[in-house]
Amino acid sequence: MTINVLPLRLAILLAVAGTALPARAIPAFARKYGTSCLTCHTAYPKLTPFGEAFRRNGYRFPGVDSDYVKQEQVALGQEANKKTFPKTVWPAALPISVPIAIGANGQAFAYPDKNASVPRASNGTQLALDDLVAEGHLWTGAALDDTITVWGELTLSPDGVDVEHAQLLFNDLLGPKHALNLVVGKGFPTLTSFGPHSSYLADLAMPNAPVTAIYSGSADPFVLVDNYTGLEVNGVVAGRGDWSLGFNTGKNSVGTVFPNESFYGHLGWKIGGMRLDGEGSQGPANAMEPWAETALTIDVFGYRASEHFGIPGAAPGATVAVRDGSSTLGAAVRAQAGSGEVDLGYYAQWHDHGTNDLAKVRAGVAYAEATYVVYPWFIPGIRVEDLMLSPNGGSTVSDLHLMPGAAFLVRPNVKIVLVANVEIGNGYPQDATGAPLGWQGGAADWGSFVLAPTDTATPTTKRSELESIAVFLAWAL
Repeated sequence: MTINVLPLRLAILLAVAGTALPARAIPAFARKYGTSCLTCHTAYPKLTPFGEAFRRNGYRFPGVDSDYVKQEQVALGQEANKKTFPKTVWPAALPISVPIAIGANGQAFAYPDKNASVPRASNGTQLALDDLVAEGHLWTGAALDDTITVWGELTLSPDGVDVEHAQLLFNDLLGPKHALNLVVGKGFPTLTSFGPHSSYLADLAMPNAPVTAIYSGSADPFVLVDNYTGLEVNGVVAGRGDWSLGFNTGKNSVGTVFPNESFYGHLGWKIGGMRLDGEGSQGPANAMEPWAETALTIDVFGYRASEHFGIPGAAPGATVAVRDGSSTLGAAVRAQAGSGEVDLGYYAQWHDHGTNDLAKVRAGVAYAEATYVVYPWFIPGIRVEDLMLSPNGGSTVSDLHLMPGAAFLVRPNVKIVLVANVEIGNGYPQDATGAPLGWQGGAADWGSFVLAPTDTATPTTKRSELESIAVFLAWAL
């Protein structure tokens, strides 16, 4: 079996998925409610328990949202129109100022070991400042009334402009309050009880595994946590349980439109601490330590996804495509005790046609993060991410990342994160000198992900390196 592996691409994708830290706070909400960003955030985009409740409620305060709005509103219709509906349009409101926030983020990398993967692949570079200003963001978030809200994010980068989020949220459709909501548009699928950026040390709390990019060179691989266009229904039941069911368009990097059928579901339950919907607590339980609570939250989720990508080696212009269906099962746990927090998670993923030879691939992803809020502006911690890949007919390999670091909140809307990345690779072939083989079997170091040995008799090796020390900077206004 021949597997065309792209290990350098994989190393880059893992670095981006695991450590890039875009700023996703929405200062427009602080202006709307006349409150500090710290009401909902610690070191943003990480949310406090109250901030998570605000997010789950469709970006609305518990209780009656309009009762807490401090910003002057412009009425879109008269209140009396409610009595004459459907002969008139149901009224709404807009903030008197445009509900837009702006921000930027970037990162710098130092590579202390000049013999590590990245310096060897980039002509000995040991300090990289190219992405110190990597992205600009425009966010919008507003309530049209007490049940309908909008949420959007526009990202600008050297690669162009991307509409990352554009959603309409219809809240409290039927039954008890918060029990049934509908989300329409483009955004992240809800796979746990917490926001996708619920980490102090990484962008995504749940790391991604871009399997088809690794083995088949897919330009836009399916990953669990990404921006997808679709529909989702979700809700909170009895204040302690939450659920979601969604359908989205999946991924298509071929250029020709193919029908995609991707769907997912999730169940979660919280024991102790603030209710998931925040009801009965119109603000943090502890004003001096809004992040602190004693609670245990358990989540399980499943995902059946569809992706279409071009067959490697197909004639230029040919519309020959592979459909890779994948199934994912996973679980996550968050344990909180005062200012301390531990997050654990694991998911297994099975791909039907994940390689360029259309072979099956099994991926296993485990992660853990332990942090402690020493001061509201200083949160040290350590994060661990482990990815295991097993293609049919190929070598099983694993890649472990140990990431000690700390988040610093210079101001409520200015953040710096310092993270070291120690990488341990296991299962890679080596040549007679003990050097890792390149992806085509040569003695080139393409990074820790070196797969597809050309000589199955070649012994495998375990190697580790201090991959990088990274500094991330983000601000929002």
